[in-house]
Amino acid sequence: MEKGKGRITVLYAIEESIRKFAHVIAVVVGIDVEVVGADLKRIAGTGRYAEGDGKSIEDEGEVYRHALKTGRPVCIDNPKNDPICFNCKNREGCEEKLTLCSPILRDGEALGVIGIICFTEQDKRTILKNRNNYGAFLSMMADLIAAKAEDYNHITETTQTLDVLRQVMDVHAEGMFVFGADGSVTYANAHARKELGIEGPGDTVSVQLIPTGNTVGEAEEYELHFGEHHLVIMGQVVDLKKDDPRFSRVMLFETQTDFTRKMSSLTSSAAGEGLDAILGMSPAIRRLKEQVMAITTSSSTVLISGKSGTGKEMFARAIHHESDRREQPFVAINCGAIPDTLLESELFGYTSGAFTGASPGGRIGKFELAHKGVLFLDEISSMPLYLQVKLLRVLQERKVERLGANKPIDVDIRVIAATNDDLSELISKNMFRSDLYYRLNVIPLDIPPLCDRPEDIDLLAEYFLAKYSGRFNKRFRRIEGSTMDRLRGYAWPGNVREFENIIEFMVNMMPADGIIGDSLLPPRIIDTPQTCTCGCCVSETPVLPLKEVEKHVIAEAVKRFGSDTKGKRTAATALGIGVATLYRKIREYGIE
Repeated sequence: MEKGKGRITVLYAIEESIRKFAHVIAVVVGIDVEVVGADLKRIAGTGRYAEGDGKSIEDEGEVYRHALKTGRPVCIDNPKNDPICFNCKNREGCEEKLTLCSPILRDGEALGVIGIICFTEQDKRTILKNRNNYGAFLSMMADLIAAKAEDYNHITETTQTLDVLRQVMDVHAEGMFVFGADGSVTYANAHARKELGIEGPGDTVSVQLIPTGNTVGEAEEYELHFGEHHLVIMGQVVDLKKDDPRFSRVMLFETQTDFTRKMSSLTSSAAGEGLDAILGMSPAIRRLKEQVMAITTSSSTVLISGKSGTGKEMFARAIHHESDRREQPFVAINCGAIPDTLLESELFGYTSGAFTGASPGGRIGKFELAHKGVLFLDEISSMPLYLQVKLLRVLQERKVERLGANKPIDVDIRVIAATNDDLSELISKNMFRSDLYYRLNVIPLDIPPLCDRPEDIDLLAEYFLAKYSGRFNKRFRRIEGSTMDRLRGYAWPGNVREFENIIEFMVNMMPADGIIGDSLLPPRIIDTPQTCTCGCCVSETPVLPLKEVEKHVIAEAVKRFGSDTKGKRTAATALGIGVATLYRKIREYGIE
């Protein structure tokens, strides 16, 4: 509120109270009373001024104008002859015998004036006889009006602040309850009201909040009962150290579904979602994308195989994003990154006191967090055998039991597993259960290594060059043709991850002219023999189809290193492809 505008309007806001003050003063002194604002409009009056509320006294208010200007009380016992009244337009017709007024001040600013006006000599003598007492009384009443105005402003500002805070709390993504000492909800924000079907923010309701004892990080699990509503929520309750029994505790919460959806974004290292995030136009990538689209409405288990760095988690996320579970959680866990002793509790959760060192509140496992959504088990080959048995049971029965509990919990999840190992070989070595393999391998997806799809090199280079030149605020102009030839001819054992790291390095080292040449390539790429691609060197040897060349090279490698498991692994390494890819090629070409 603007300062001048506030000065004029604040007294009008408490107009009813001012009328009561004027009436009290008139009763005490037995003389007419008038209160005007800083704009010289009458707010309240008694006697002959009682009917003039809202009237402007601009033409006859010289005494009041003087009090407003000086900020001091004024007493005039001979209005027509007093210098203050010389400019009054109503001077000649003035009937007043005495005017005693006091400004209404707030922080040194005049809000208005309260005045006592005598129209008879007897009233005048009464005032003059006790001028100081009447003046002090009038100033005290002016202070009371000013205090009333200050209270009104304070209440208004507090109300506005509370209204803003209420709006902030209503747009908060989490639900909020404020509990009274008796357990009733004295305030619920919009999110909480929506969950419970409460109409207005001021409606007082009773809810039953039962802690289950389970936790995920700092969040605790509660069962919330309200009428026919039964919710499982995750949140925190904080005691409010206030004497007011209406405000005893506050709770911020999310429904378990919203909580797990948020948690899923924190358990994944993959950037981007959906098939659009997977770059590639090679036949192999197009075929994989078609397979993903074919299983969007399915809940069958998927096993993704591929070398490290090929983007297995990106495909898992794409399956989730394109499916009818896209609005539900995607929870990822790397089975090879968590010690065996902790992996079981991470997957299945535990109850209070389940084992030494367990959290006193228990913990919800990843299976429960992924309820209605997708659970991605990366590096599934690293899972110990005893856990493989429990995983098989969950896949068969769709129920989990927390450590330390004997009550099964229903879970509706789609499991996507990934591995960069040959599970068939691990089965032969009794390191992986065949029954679990068959349960996981319902829908197999084999991600080809980058060396098997050289057609995608140019597209990937274009994307990563734009990404990192923008991130590092560098001006990229072009990459030399010979440099691209070397990138196309390299085997890329680290696959797309290695390729991205090389591009990031080259953009970091890129000179000011924005041209990337061979000098920026790592030695391992420069030292790789290159095949002439200029088209000038004509050979008398007939050109064979690539499939024939590939079949011949694979057959020679298997013949040289042996057709047993060890020999095939050595052959795959020598060829720069994955074991799974080698097995697929052997089947495809019918190599004995």
